Amino acid sequence: MEPICHRCGGTVQESGPFCPHCGAPQLRYEAPDEPASAPAAPQRFAARSPDSVHWRDAIRAAAIIAVPAGLLSSRLGLQAIWAVWLIVGGILVISIYRRRTATLPTGRIGWRIGVMLGLFTAVIANVVDGVSLVVQRFALHQGAALDKAYHQTIQLNSKMYLDMFASSNPDVAAAITRAQHFWFTPAGAAAMMLSNAAGMVFFMLIFAAAGGALGARLSAKSAQTTAH
Repeated sequence: MEPICHRCGGTVQESGPFCPHCGAPQLRYEAPDEPASAPAAPQRFAARSPDSVHWRDAIRAAAIIAVPAGLLSSRLGLQAIWAVWLIVGGILVISIYRRRTATLPTGRIGWRIGVMLGLFTAVIANVVDGVSLVVQRFALHQGAALDKAYHQTIQLNSKMYLDMFASSNPDVAAAITRAQHFWFTPAGAAAMMLSNAAGMVFFMLIFAAAGGALGARLSAKSAQTTAH
């Protein structure tokens, strides 16, 4: 459509500043370009910390290893070398966790999952020990044999400490004798069992955490070897 003069209505040229018919100056209005749409604000996602743990996968992995480790660490298994099972279990649980999450666990993740494994294992081992003692004492009627073994253990330990301190410190020797009499009482036997259980939990947490940290380190080395 050709432009027209605003005064006379005659046709004018687009580039001409005046109307060729009446000489009126022509006012030009150019519509501004459509403003570009404002860029969408970038969505911000909280970056996941490299030390964060996928707890669901960690719990499942720890539970898988805790059952055999707990049985092997209890009275039904190889209780004498339970530390080995905890270290090996820590390495295995990290391997399972890595396959489930497709991530490379850091050392911090390793020891945290290892602590969880140690806790699960200690609970299973202590429960199995408790059930085993109840069955032996009341179902199998082996209470006398259990008490005899317990008394022999206390006597051997007391004799060892008495031999160490009898000549050098009589007061310590007397305290050991009094402690021996206490451990022979029902309250002393219960306290001994609780202290043994607490000690087992403590050391299981330490060895399992060490195994988890070692497993994370081995995973990192394996990843580096694969990359090269």
